[in-house]
Amino acid sequence: MLPSPLVAAPVLAPVFTRTFLAEVAHELLATYDDDTLADLVVIVPTRRAVVYLKNELALATPDGQALWAPRIAAMEDYMVERAGVQVEEPIALQLLLFDIFRGIDPDLSFDRFVGWSGLLLQDFSNLDQNLADTKEVFQYLSEAKALERWELDPERGKTDGLMRYFGFWGQLARVYRELKRRLKADHLAYPGLAYREATQRLQAELRDPARPLPAHHVFVGLGGLSKAEEKFINLLRKAGRAELRFDADPFYLEQDSPNRAGQHLRRYWQKWDLPRDSFTLQEHLRGRPHHVRLLGVANASMQGKLAGQLLAEARQRNPDATVAVVLPDETLLLPVLHGLPSAEVVPDFNVTMGLSFQSTALFNLVDLLFEVHLTGIREGEPGRDYGVPKYHHLAVSKLLAHPFLRRYQQYLNEQPEEPQYHGLLDHICQQIVKKHLVLLPATELLRLGEGHSLIKALFQTWDNCDHIIDACYTIINLLKQVYEHEHTAIEAEYLYLFYTMIRQLHSAFDCQEQRLSVRSFRRFLYEQMRNTRLPFAGEPLAQVQVMGLLETRALDFDHVIILSCNENALPAPKRQNSLFPYDVLTEFKLPTYADAEATAAYNFWRLLQRAGRVDLVHVLPGAEGVRTGERSRFLRQLEFDLAAQNPMLTLEDQVVEVQPAADASPVSGPALEESSTLTSELSNDLVLHKDPAMLAALRGVLERGLSPSALNEYLACTLKFYFSRLARFQENEEVEEALGADGFGTVVHDALEHLLKPFELLGRELTADDLPDLLRKVPAEVNRQLRQEESDRQARPDDGLNHVLGQVAVRLIRKYLESLPGQPGLLPLRIVAQETEMAATVFADIPGEAEPLPVRLFGRADRIDALPDGRRRVVDYKTGLVEQRELNLRGKVKPLSAAETVERLLTESSSGADKVRQLWLYRFMLESDVRHPAPPGSEAAIMSLRKIDEGLLTAPLDFITEGTGEPDFLRASAGLVARLARRVLDPTEDIRKTDDLAKCDYCPYKGICAR
Repeated sequence: MLPSPLVAAPVLAPVFTRTFLAEVAHELLATYDDDTLADLVVIVPTRRAVVYLKNELALATPDGQALWAPRIAAMEDYMVERAGVQVEEPIALQLLLFDIFRGIDPDLSFDRFVGWSGLLLQDFSNLDQNLADTKEVFQYLSEAKALERWELDPERGKTDGLMRYFGFWGQLARVYRELKRRLKADHLAYPGLAYREATQRLQAELRDPARPLPAHHVFVGLGGLSKAEEKFINLLRKAGRAELRFDADPFYLEQDSPNRAGQHLRRYWQKWDLPRDSFTLQEHLRGRPHHVRLLGVANASMQGKLAGQLLAEARQRNPDATVAVVLPDETLLLPVLHGLPSAEVVPDFNVTMGLSFQSTALFNLVDLLFEVHLTGIREGEPGRDYGVPKYHHLAVSKLLAHPFLRRYQQYLNEQPEEPQYHGLLDHICQQIVKKHLVLLPATELLRLGEGHSLIKALFQTWDNCDHIIDACYTIINLLKQVYEHEHTAIEAEYLYLFYTMIRQLHSAFDCQEQRLSVRSFRRFLYEQMRNTRLPFAGEPLAQVQVMGLLETRALDFDHVIILSCNENALPAPKRQNSLFPYDVLTEFKLPTYADAEATAAYNFWRLLQRAGRVDLVHVLPGAEGVRTGERSRFLRQLEFDLAAQNPMLTLEDQVVEVQPAADASPVSGPALEESSTLTSELSNDLVLHKDPAMLAALRGVLERGLSPSALNEYLACTLKFYFSRLARFQENEEVEEALGADGFGTVVHDALEHLLKPFELLGRELTADDLPDLLRKVPAEVNRQLRQEESDRQARPDDGLNHVLGQVAVRLIRKYLESLPGQPGLLPLRIVAQETEMAATVFADIPGEAEPLPVRLFGRADRIDALPDGRRRVVDYKTGLVEQRELNLRGKVKPLSAAETVERLLTESSSGADKVRQLWLYRFMLESDVRHPAPPGSEAAIMSLRKIDEGLLTAPLDFITEGTGEPDFLRASAGLVARLARRVLDPTEDIRKTDDLAKCDYCPYKGICAR
């Protein structure tokens, strides 16, 4: 049972009360006189707590009175100091560990070693920091693996991989001893070893009667302790040289409390039989008023904006209150900083956690650079291990679009003495798109870069770490030219940190005989980046603090804002980062994820004890970017446990919608009301009126020429017609990694044209006897057209999907040629022309204009045949699917009248209507040709290469003469073209989006009109 004084009576107090460190400071001044206070050593959890405690001592000292302050240190710093060692860098430790393993296993490769070396060092540190009997641990592991080896199926045999795996566990004890020996010889250590050394040194000092007793220690605000820390404190306590001041609350410290936040403190209370005054026990959580809000947001990115609004609200309510914005997920630091209110609202704040280098723009540049080199391919050459690397165009384009490199291009453009490098990166990107360079050889990129050192550094072949280091040095020196004169640029800080990391890695690997591969070097570099932080300069005691959860230990604030209050963020996921099996950790009482969860619980509840206002932000279930979206268990405990025990606790559960604020002024609450500026109603769509300038532009289009596809485009969406034909917006060109639909159609068309060209030029009829020779030529002709289509590309026509498309093209053309004898009236075939221009002009009467408007039509016929009766036939090849039924605009189930069909021809935008319009206008242009007029009754047909068995597909056009009452096809058609021209120039018909949203799916302009 715990001592009875543990449960304290409720004590009501104002919301803003004295902080824990302030209480400690007053207690120290009241307990110790000036002489003894100066000899005192006060140990606190963090360096941040050191600053706060010193400040509280200064505030607690009577005005005008000077005194010698005690020695105040963070626990980790003090343990390393007492150990008398220097903590070695992780990279140097891994290299030393590799040397030791190579002495045991000469065949161990460095690339394989780096996969687990970091975890192994962490396990060694964990063993020492928790004073584990390493001999027993390694023996237990060896025996467990022996049993595992014994249970293997004998028929599988003992492979080299299995023997190496089991040998690894048998060597751990030897490796551990050798690592300790080498480190101690140079007075070095890893963190856990420093803790073990500090404890052993103190134990030796206390056993030596000739040595004076150590200074008196006061341990303040500690939570979960390692075994080394426990023993260190207990040794001092038994010698009468230590006191403890724990900050706790009966809510979680009571014997029967299910809350794991008090798990460690309860054990210390029982184990050490501590006096009552070792615990600051007041009913803060259950005996004081608290205003707690649970704020749910739709996605993780909204938390940064909401934190800024909550902070502005807090400063408006009480400008003198201390506020902490706590980030369990440190990746939210930049969103929070961007969301902070203006300087008028929050004039001063401090960021204690530092910006991880992995959150910087420079890390993104390095990451893109490695992506280029690691996703490229190498094609081997005879007698060589490596061929010339080829980089994928997407990786190269992303790298060259990085803001750092774009800023460097601006710098180059400002150098008049080197005009050949102006627009260097733009030139390379344009050539990639223009030539459709899918896979770019390094030599091609260097050629495009015209020998510039930046392009060499980015794309020169990497074979090992030496090449990477040289490239990084070059990039740093070049970018430094841009930012060295901009003293306020944070980019210069990024570059300096990156330079120090590269220098450190260069020094570490320079003496290594085995050179690291690109992947291994990246692992080391990224580990350095992960551990490197960009410090922020600020007032350490500012009223507004942005910090991580661990940095809040022993600190108190009036208002606490905690983000990411979701499972897997608070507490962290149940992940055991260790090579040792879980049963080994539990057997030797080493920390597991359960201990980490208990420590996180203590830090959370202790931070809430003295806070009058608490805002807990969580991402709602099902939100993007969150694994579960489930609320943190701590929120559930607060809602269903604490709230039930504290009637003075006000709990609000809200769903927050954060919208852009009009300005940076303070807000009255987290949810901002703002009307939406976007709407999907068609009445508010983009509408362009046909003013005189617009009508003049449309008239110019009609006079210059209108193709059937342009007319179909106008009927489908007048806004798209405006973008492409009037505004002439160019579509963004992209690199095609394989033939698109247009490219595939071009290959088929051109192959057919060249196969049939001799019959066109010689005027000779194509007969069935000619088909075997044509069929033999098809594969070679398709391959030639593919190579012609791909002549400026780096993607070969016989690679990947292009090869498949080539085979499809061969099959389509062969099937078409083989079908000719079976189709009536096609053989013998007399070809008049191929790929020839057709045109016609119609004079249209336009209301309000005295003279008729000449409307020009034009098109390109794939083939024109001469029929036996003297008529002509224009044939259009279609590689897509066309069916005969869709070419009958009258319909069959309930046929339309001729007049109704004419209206459908002039107004409808559908697949069938578009094709019928094309056939109608092709026949009209064919019969209107003044140079070679076709006889009346000529035909227009579609050859669908996906419906070859159905032969030539024609559209019945008799409704045109019937519906117009004009018996002559040419005059009837001219009247209909004139009607279309009058519609285009009708000022009452605005230019606007189509109502058929399906047409927007593949429209290149949908980004402009917000579809």
